[in-house]
Amino acid sequence: MKKDTPCPFSERFLQIIWNERFLRARPVCVDGRELRIVSGGLWNRGKGPDFQGAVILLGDQLFRGDIELHRYSSEWFAHGHQGDPAYSEVILHVVWRDDLGDTSERQTCLPTLELHSQLLAGWERLFESVEAAFYPHAREIPPGACALRWALSDDEHLKGILSAAGYARFQRHGRDLLRRGMEMDLGQSLYERIFDALGYSANREQFQQLAHSLPLKALLPYAQDLDALLTLLFGVAGLLPDPTITQVLPALQPWLTKAWKIWWQSGLTASNISWNTYGGRPMNSVCRRLAAGAFLLHRCRCQPLDWLDKCLGLSAGNPKLLLKELLAPLQNESPWDGIRDFQHALAPHPATLLGIDRRRDMALNVLLPFLGAHAELSGDTATETLACKAWELLPRPQSNHLLQEATMRFLTPPSRWRSLITNAAQQQGMMDIFQNFCLALDHDCNECPFVVTP
Repeated sequence: MKKDTPCPFSERFLQIIWNERFLRARPVCVDGRELRIVSGGLWNRGKGPDFQGAVILLGDQLFRGDIELHRYSSEWFAHGHQGDPAYSEVILHVVWRDDLGDTSERQTCLPTLELHSQLLAGWERLFESVEAAFYPHAREIPPGACALRWALSDDEHLKGILSAAGYARFQRHGRDLLRRGMEMDLGQSLYERIFDALGYSANREQFQQLAHSLPLKALLPYAQDLDALLTLLFGVAGLLPDPTITQVLPALQPWLTKAWKIWWQSGLTASNISWNTYGGRPMNSVCRRLAAGAFLLHRCRCQPLDWLDKCLGLSAGNPKLLLKELLAPLQNESPWDGIRDFQHALAPHPATLLGIDRRRDMALNVLLPFLGAHAELSGDTATETLACKAWELLPRPQSNHLLQEATMRFLTPPSRWRSLITNAAQQQGMMDIFQNFCLALDHDCNECPFVVTP
């Protein structure tokens, strides 16, 4: 069908139509195949396809992947999606009008659903009643069929379920660390997971790649030398600037001169790591996280297992004292508190390289689960109990995207999470249930044991 008249809607409105499934009972794609939506996917508000993790049936074939929406089919090519790896998992192109006709692009086009002929009768009333600009955020992820069970359960019962699920997550994280450690080395496994936590979502793989490329055994000879640790991390990361061609902040110039001498003498080479430096808060920049990694390695003298044993000894069996040792701030006497990267200061005020929230996150997801699992393996029930009690004392972390999706899926109203999730264990439990049921079952409520039919 040709683009005779302009599409009267924005992509945002088309996304609402898809999310609310305002489609006739048996929609048919442009190629004649009948479409059945098992799961429409999760609405993606960031870069990439509009809906991710969808499951659909086209004819008698099952597909899992992403959904992309446009006003016209030709916009897939106009936006360059055909060559973008971020769109390689798209399984269905949903458009208002298909304007490709018999053009050459039709041969390489994805399965396409043309919306204007597949909507429920009376869809025009939707346009009149829905203001896309004020579409409630909570409706972007509709409640699951299990929301009834959650609504009928009192807070204390649900808190018990969340705490039990959180503890299962605690054990799984720790055992995963041990399993990796058995394959390589316990200290190296712990080091890689700590660096994974430094990377946030944008650079987790990159920090793991760095820790793998620069193993602990290569760092041990420099364990007492903070300048050397900083140099080797930045050098292998490929982020050590060349002072002959790059102007750096005056506060770092003396250090950079010393760093290049260390780097030349080390004989190491830079790894080919593709860092994501766009977006994010300046205080969480890649350079600051790398510097924080160097300070962590210096504090434990590149021997994280020995450092954990020292923390256990200083705690004297008290979970509060154990947390105090694990969450101690980094001793930073360098200028990095006031620096974003080699060319930019951190405006308007300095900030600690590793804040309390990130230190708690490491204790929650890495250090305490590792201590618990390691103690369980060695039969040290006292240390296993100590690690678990310290973990239970951690306060509720900041919210994240996964938790937001879970609360929208489970709770009515979603704001109920504030009374249900009062500590880190309950938050971990909420995310664990979401991952092991909603995500694992592709949001297919018909297969979920949490569903209660009214």
